[in-house]
Amino acid sequence: MLLKTLAGILTGYLVGSILPAYFITLMVTGQDIREKGTGHAGTTNVLRQIGFIPGVLTALIDVLKGIFVVLFVRNIFGLSDAIAFISGFAAVLGHVFPFYLHFRGGRGAATTTGLLLYYLFRLVPFYELRYLLMDLSFLLILIFSTILITREENMLAIVVIPAFSFIILFRFFSDIESFYILTCNLYIFTVSTLNIKKYDLLNLESEEFRLWRVLIRPFAFAFPALSFFMPQENLILLIGIVLAFFASLDILRLFFVKVQRMLYEFFPRLYKLSEGEKISSITGFLLGVFIVFLLFDQKIAVIAVAFSIFGDMSAKISGELFGRKKIFNKTLEGTFAFFISAFVISYVFFLYSFMPFWQSVIGAVIASVVELLPLHIDDNVSVPLLSGLVMHLFN
Repeated sequence: MLLKTLAGILTGYLVGSILPAYFITLMVTGQDIREKGTGHAGTTNVLRQIGFIPGVLTALIDVLKGIFVVLFVRNIFGLSDAIAFISGFAAVLGHVFPFYLHFRGGRGAATTTGLLLYYLFRLVPFYELRYLLMDLSFLLILIFSTILITREENMLAIVVIPAFSFIILFRFFSDIESFYILTCNLYIFTVSTLNIKKYDLLNLESEEFRLWRVLIRPFAFAFPALSFFMPQENLILLIGIVLAFFASLDILRLFFVKVQRMLYEFFPRLYKLSEGEKISSITGFLLGVFIVFLLFDQKIAVIAVAFSIFGDMSAKISGELFGRKKIFNKTLEGTFAFFISAFVISYVFFLYSFMPFWQSVIGAVIASVVELLPLHIDDNVSVPLLSGLVMHLFN
C-alpha cells in the first residue's frame, strides 16, 4: 500500500509537471514563455503573450490534468479519496516546480481550479435545487460586479474565494469534499495575494488614505457582535463610554493646541491632517453605532452598522484603486463596491434567517445612495442611521 501511495503521488507530480504553456509556446514561437510577460509558464501569460487559441488550449490541459490524476489514482491504483486528493495536489506542485525546467514553472492556479471543479461537481447531487440556484445567482452577481469594478483577475479571486468558501462551509460543513474545496480555495487565494503584492496592486498609502485605517475597520464589528452576548442596554452603555473617551480627545485637541500636538507626536498615524479642525472619523463612527443601537432593535442595528463598516471599507479601496468616473466628489466604482458589499452582507444574514433578504437589500440601496450623496453629514452617522430607519419602516 505504501508503494502504491508513493506511486500515486509521484504520478501526480509527473503529470502536473507537463506544462502546455511551455511546449505550446515553444512550438508556436520557438521561445520560452518564462522569458515573456510575467515569467510564469501558465494560462494567463500565454493568453496575454501568445494569443487566444494557445491560451485556451493551455487552460484546458492545465485544468484537466489535476482531474485526470485524481481519477487515475482512484480507479487504476485503487487508492483512497484522501490519497487521490494529495496526488492531485502533487500535480499542482509539479506544475509549479517541474524538474526538467530547473523547478521553475507556473503558479498552478488552473490545475487547482480543475481539482476545485471536480470536488464541487461531486457535491452537486446533494445540493437542493433552490439553494443551488440561489447560491449560483449570488456568486455570479459577485463575480460580474467584481470584474466590472476592478477589471483585475487577481482581485476577482480575493473577493469571490472567501464568499465561495463561506457558502461551501455553510451548506456542506460535515462533508469531506468541502475540506478539499477549501484547500483549493486557500491555494488560489494565496497565489492571487502574492500576485497583488508582486505587482503592487494595493499601493494605497498616502496622507489622506491610510490603508491600515481602512483594513482595521472590520474589527469595529466587535460592537454588533457583542449584541449577541449581552443585553442591548449594557452594549449601549459600553459604546457610550468608548464614544465619550474619543469625543473627549477630540474636544481637547480642537480647543487646546498643545494637546493636539501631543496627540500627533505620540499617535502620529491616528488622525489625518484633514481632521485637524473637525471631529475625527473614529468619533463619528462610534456616534453612528451608538445612535442606531439606541433607536432600533438588534437585527436592524447590526445590519446597519455592518453596511457602514464593510461598505465604507470596500468603497474606499475600490475608489482609490479602480475609480474612473467621478460623481459628487466620489467615484461610481466606489459606490458600486459599497452596494455589492452591503448586498453580500444581506445575503449572509438571509442565510441565517436573521432578516428577510428584500428588507436588508432595500437598506443596502439606501445606505449606498446616502454614502454617495453630498449630505454634509458624516457618512459614519448618516449611512447607518438612514438605512436603519428605512429597514425599520419596512419591518
